[in-house]
Amino acid sequence: KMPAHVTATCRTGNPAMSNLITMTVNPYLTVSVSITASSNPVCQGTIVTYTATPVNGGPSPSYQWNVNGFPAGPNSQVYNYAPVNGDVVSCVITSNAQCVLLNTASSNSILMTVSPYLPVSVLIAASINPVCQGFPVTFTATPTNGGMAPTYTWKVNGTITGTNTSSFTYIPNNGDTVLSILNSSISCPT
Repeated sequence: KMPAHVTATCRTGNPAMSNLITMTVNPYLTVSVSITASSNPVCQGTIVTYTATPVNGGPSPSYQWNVNGFPAGPNSQVYNYAPVNGDVVSCVITSNAQCVLLNTASSNSILMTVSPYLPVSVLIAASINPVCQGFPVTFTATPTNGGMAPTYTWKVNGTITGTNTSSFTYIPNNGDTVLSILNSSISCPT
């Protein structure tokens, strides 16, 4: 038997080596978010869908929607809201990704343009009535809320006739009825 202070001379596996660990080092990430609106401008009362697109948000980021700087909406990537004119919609994301420089980021802001619904109407006038047989009459349409590029359909006795203009001239027969249909070009007609 060898004394305890003597080192064994018949060693195996000396020096011993451990298992090998390969290190994965992830770079720091920058968190950002951008938002889009399904429509802008819109008509009053229209529900707009806002969608946040995160960059480096992680597997389950959180969202804080804001309207005019005040918290609104759910903790969701999508926010549905009926804005009023001048509303400013934005979003703040909180990332749960690893290795982020800052885990929160603010989105772009969307300034909403919301137009009220306006009633559309048209009134027509004849240049002369009654009129002598064979005499041409000019009918003129006066629109309300017709917009910059309204279109007109003229009907005589229920039959479409005339051109797409705000006035129409023809030689009427006794008892003829004349009607103008206005298609407004404003964004929110009623």
